[in-house]
Amino acid sequence: MGAASLALGTGMAGGFGVKPALAQDLSLLKGSGDVVVCTWGGASTDTMKEVWFEPFSEATGINVTSTSVPDIAKLEVMEGMGNVEWDLLDAEGTQMELAMQKGLLQPIDYDMIFKIVPREQIDPKVIKEYGVGSVAFSTVIAWNTGLFGSEGPQNWTEWADTTRFKGRRALYAQPRPSFEIALMAAGVPPEKIYPINIDDAFKALDALKPKIDLWVEKTSQWGVLMQNGEVDLMGSSLSRTLDEKKRTGSIDFTFNQSIVEQDYWVIPKSAPGGANAQKIIAWALMAQGQLAFASRMPFNVANTSIYGDIPKEMQQQLPGYPENAARNLQIDQAWWTANAEQVRLRWLDWMSKG
Repeated sequence: MGAASLALGTGMAGGFGVKPALAQDLSLLKGSGDVVVCTWGGASTDTMKEVWFEPFSEATGINVTSTSVPDIAKLEVMEGMGNVEWDLLDAEGTQMELAMQKGLLQPIDYDMIFKIVPREQIDPKVIKEYGVGSVAFSTVIAWNTGLFGSEGPQNWTEWADTTRFKGRRALYAQPRPSFEIALMAAGVPPEKIYPINIDDAFKALDALKPKIDLWVEKTSQWGVLMQNGEVDLMGSSLSRTLDEKKRTGSIDFTFNQSIVEQDYWVIPKSAPGGANAQKIIAWALMAQGQLAFASRMPFNVANTSIYGDIPKEMQQQLPGYPENAARNLQIDQAWWTANAEQVRLRWLDWMSKG
């Protein structure tokens, strides 16, 4: 496929009016072979395939397959055995930091990327030596509208009030963001959460634990639990909550005290398709694809040039929409990276006690 076709043949812009990158630059992305992308599954991965991976394959000749779930411990084993199966990961910020510390990543090729995507379009906060922003996702307070209508809990303290809000509660079975949720439920203001006092966090969790009916092991479970009406009050992912709200109206939520975490594209140090992974990153950061993704999924993206072109109703569902951003808590990935091992061991012991 010629360079002009690379620029214009994907149809990703879909009439949104975003100017494509210079056609001659995109010839840098042509190639061959395979690349394996490890993502989190669900609707977000389906959308990535449709607006990023499949058009990339068609335009460049590089075959893309996806798998799940990003796991740094597993990546470390792969590297140790000399058999890395992943070429690109959509890693949480804390996962990226941990993988960096362990020497498991290769640097991002910004010289190549910025020939495809103007540097000034990318949020400088998500440009890191070993990772570049993919998406930022939210955990929100959600509830069963059959029980509470549109008047569900508006903060985590209310969410934990079993007298006012009677129902089955579920949280993600990980210390992050359970620490933040428990502390806010105990009345700690969001701006006072960090640095977290670990003893205080477990004390708050001790108070919250008897109220939790289900600890969700995988984020993919949220949709099924909502669809089956198995839980009534959730600290669930925004994307899966919105899916169910649009599908049936049985779930509603608030952006108040939502918890936002940044993900990054990272490339394993020994990735067999590492060069192709660099090309996928450049392609995914282009304005056309970023706009197509952000117009369909409630995630912040790295290319800030597209936000004015997102349909208004979708803008209002994004964590970064000004009204929403003013109400959220941003995960402090530096704190979590510094304390990850200490917290992990204590968390496992705490969870094992029932």
